[in-house]
Amino acid sequence: MDTGTLDELRALRARAYGPSADIDQDPAALRRLHELEARQRPGAASDAAALVQASAVPAEPESAPVRPEPTAQAEPTLPQSPASQPTPPPTRYVDDSDAESPARQHVVEETDSTPAGADPAPAKSGLRMRMRTRLLWALSVVAAAAVAAGVTYAVTSMAPVSVSSGAEQIATLEPDTLVNVPAGWFGAGLSSAAYEYYGLTLFETAGGYSSAGNGTECFTVVATDQLPAEDADTSSWSMNGPIYSGCRVGSFPATVQFSIDSNSPEELRARFPDGSALQFVRDGDRIGVFHSSE
Repeated sequence: MDTGTLDELRALRARAYGPSADIDQDPAALRRLHELEARQRPGAASDAAALVQASAVPAEPESAPVRPEPTAQAEPTLPQSPASQPTPPPTRYVDDSDAESPARQHVVEETDSTPAGADPAPAKSGLRMRMRTRLLWALSVVAAAAVAAGVTYAVTSMAPVSVSSGAEQIATLEPDTLVNVPAGWFGAGLSSAAYEYYGLTLFETAGGYSSAGNGTECFTVVATDQLPAEDADTSSWSMNGPIYSGCRVGSFPATVQFSIDSNSPEELRARFPDGSALQFVRDGDRIGVFHSSE
């Protein structure tokens, strides 16, 4: 093939085997690809050479001079061109290592269409090259997907927090420096981080207040309107409403979960329907919020 034809073949192969393959939508391009690939197979070169040799034989002029009648001799046989020679039948190999045992005799027919003397290595190497190219493209697609996932994580405003329930994460809470929880109230410390969410206040505590309130990285959830004043005496207090707490135990994160009902703050009930559930999962300084309507 000349340089232009090779460039055309490479372009057609990119449309057929590349990541943006579209040659199935172009029948003419597909036929052209098959034609060029057939020309690259080992047998195609000998066929082309035969056609060139046959076309190179000059035609006999119409007004050729009259030759004398030949004497009675055997008419010479002209050599046939390679293109017109009949194709030999497939070679058959007979294993006659044990001629007395017919059961051990077997016949094997060659089905390989590769011409005699042709090296099948180019076809096999071409196949391996196409397989390697497809593998490299597949790896590049996976790498691109991984990069896209990393970029999505970097630009999103809601950092994901893992959870085993499969519930939808609807928010990620960050510490709010404007929320003040008196030190000592429900185990709050002087530097406890606090969070606000639709009428709820969440804050770090030294321990939990449920029957399983042992562990680390504990936090407590109360209605915001139940918070005492900053100068209140935390040794004596009262409150009206539910209180929830959770702590990390081993590899399980600190978790608080409850359903929305008439005891929930009005702001929370306006945001979520009664009967739905919320789950708060602590992950370091962040708290992931998950919602389930079931």
